[in-house]
Amino acid sequence: MIRRHAVWLGLAIGLLTGCSEPPYPLPDRNAADVRAEEDRLVTLLPVELLGGPGTCEVRLLGRDGSSSFAWAHCEAAPGAGVVSGVSIPVRVDGDRVIQPGDGSEYSASVRRMFPERLAEAVLDDDGRLRP
Repeated sequence: MIRRHAVWLGLAIGLLTGCSEPPYPLPDRNAADVRAEEDRLVTLLPVELLGGPGTCEVRLLGRDGSSSFAWAHCEAAPGAGVVSGVSIPVRVDGDRVIQPGDGSEYSASVRRMFPERLAEAVLDDDGRLRP
């Protein structure tokens, strides 16, 4: 009896893992157009996300037409010994930066900002999407 349950459990696990989607495919960072877009975002995002000078690391997550989807980690030092920063997914339409809402607004805003599969990957956040 126990052996039969173990077989059924094994089959169920195999079916569930076999049917799951592969991880969200990320753009190839070695491609010239991906590097160029990440460089553009590194220049644009400090002012938009920090309100002034700072540095950002960026991971391009995808594109759709003129929209770029990225994860940005930005830091600024507004005063001696003071460092502030943000690590956040963003949508960039041209030079317009859209960031998700805080707290209870986060999930719904991420779903509005990104294509469905990317939104789910951002919400699952396994660290693979970060710069």
